[in-house]
Amino acid sequence: WAIAAKFKPVEAVTTLNDIIIQVGRTGALTPVAVLAPVRVGGVVVSRATLHNQDEIERKGLLLGDRVVVRRQGDVIPAVVAAITASRTGKERPFRFPTSCPECDSPVERVPDEAVTRCPNPHCPAKTHNRILHYASRDAMDIEGLGDKMVGLLLEHGVVTSLPDIYELTVEKLHDLPRMGELSSSNLVQAIEESKKRP
Repeated sequence: WAIAAKFKPVEAVTTLNDIIIQVGRTGALTPVAVLAPVRVGGVVVSRATLHNQDEIERKGLLLGDRVVVRRQGDVIPAVVAAITASRTGKERPFRFPTSCPECDSPVERVPDEAVTRCPNPHCPAKTHNRILHYASRDAMDIEGLGDKMVGLLLEHGVVTSLPDIYELTVEKLHDLPRMGELSSSNLVQAIEESKKRP
């Protein structure tokens, strides 16, 4: 009974303020609900997944809607439904983008697939997320190559693609903001260690 209670869905009602689009490493455009912060299961939630364009349409969500948000266990919160009876007439529909919000390339959706994608192989968001995934614990486990560092490397043009991380040197890193001799050396060493991964 204690285990069942732990994973019992927890819900709350809040306002859907906006929907933003995140671009993943494969180019998938994922809509994310921006919510008025609300406590759900002991955690303050201000964002929730919406999965894809079809999900928004299926649930009939409008910007400004009062919505039910659910959190179960440690799963990312999700918008369950709009409370249509609470509508005032000020709500407005969300228009899914026809171009990538990161690189402005026209997006594509393959028939019979739910996912809309950015086809640009040089999209900065795709590059950022590819490097982040590659450096993660579940992949090459490169300590120090996290979200902020990847952003810094891309922003300063030190890295433009995944293979570029193996061209990094202490000298190249040392010129970047907030990068001293020790942190530069540690990152280069961590990248070198990744070459030994199976």
